[in-house]
Amino acid sequence: MYSIQTTPGFIIDSRPSGEAGKLLSIFTRDLGLIMVIAQGIRFEKSKLRYHVQNHSFATFSLVRGKEFWRLTSASENGGFKESVAGREADVLIAKIAALLKRLLQGEDPHPELFELVYSCAAFLHGTPELSDEEFKSLESLTVLRMLHSLGYVGSDAQFVAYISSADLNRPLLQELVPIRLLANRHINQAIQESHL
Repeated sequence: MYSIQTTPGFIIDSRPSGEAGKLLSIFTRDLGLIMVIAQGIRFEKSKLRYHVQNHSFATFSLVRGKEFWRLTSASENGGFKESVAGREADVLIAKIAALLKRLLQGEDPHPELFELVYSCAAFLHGTPELSDEEFKSLESLTVLRMLHSLGYVGSDAQFVAYISSADLNRPLLQELVPIRLLANRHINQAIQESHL
C-alpha cells in the first residue's frame, strides 16, 4: 500500500515530461524541495492543470515513486491561485523562485523558509499597489530573511529587527528604504561567500 503525503507547496518551475505530463520542481513545507511527475496534466481535460502553474501555491497529495514523487491531487491553498496579481509582483515571485532553486538542495524540510515565501506572496496578493520603493524593500527584506533562515546571514545588529520578526507591513518596508542598499550589500556578500 502506498502512503500518500499531503503538504502545502510552491511550484518553482516545471518542464514537459512524456506525451502530456510535467516534471515539477516543488518546494514543499513538509518535504523540502522535491521533483514530482504529474501525468496527463497537459491534457485540456485535466482538472489539476490549474493548480500546477509555475510560481503557484497549492496543497499537494503525493506518492513516492522510484525516481520521483507522483502527484495524486492538488487543491488551492491560501485563497489565491497561480501567481499573484500584477506584473511587478510576478517578477518578484519569479526572482524568489530562482533564488530558491539556487539555495535548496534535495529533500530537506525548511518550514520556516516556506512560511517566509508564502507570506511574501500573500502580502503581495493582499496589499493594494505597492510603490517602486516598497517593492524593492520587500524583495530585499524577503531575501535577507530567506538567507538568514538557511544560515547564510547571521543576526547582524543593523538588521536584527528585520530578520528576527516575521512581520510584513508597509511601515516596515518604508522603514527599510534608507538602509536597503546596505542590506543588499550584506545579501550580495553572503551569496558570494557561500559560492551560490
